[in-house]
Amino acid sequence: MDISQQSLETDITLVRLNGRLDARTSPHVRAELQKLLEKGRLKIIVDLEQVPFIDSSGLAALVSGLRVAREKGGNIALSGAQSQAQIVFRLTMLDRVFTIQPTFEEARQSLS
Repeated sequence: MDISQQSLETDITLVRLNGRLDARTSPHVRAELQKLLEKGRLKIIVDLEQVPFIDSSGLAALVSGLRVAREKGGNIALSGAQSQAQIVFRLTMLDRVFTIQPTFEEARQSLS
């Protein structure tokens, strides 16, 4: 799993994930989100365009980040979810919890 980040604005951070988000890689994603939130980066877009697979531990990492962000007055939006991820979010009803947009630009607008 490759994780990169970019500040889009003073208060929005784009986190791009590349690879499977599963039991092996989810602790890294969870830690990255936690670091950003601890630094006060409370509006985060997680770009899933290059994530072909998400399992329950990957979902847990994202939910954990979302919970902390919301506790601190922030939010996490998701963008670019591939078909497998879209199905997983629908089946778990997390598509009702997360803001999921087709592009990071639309996700950015949803956080503004």
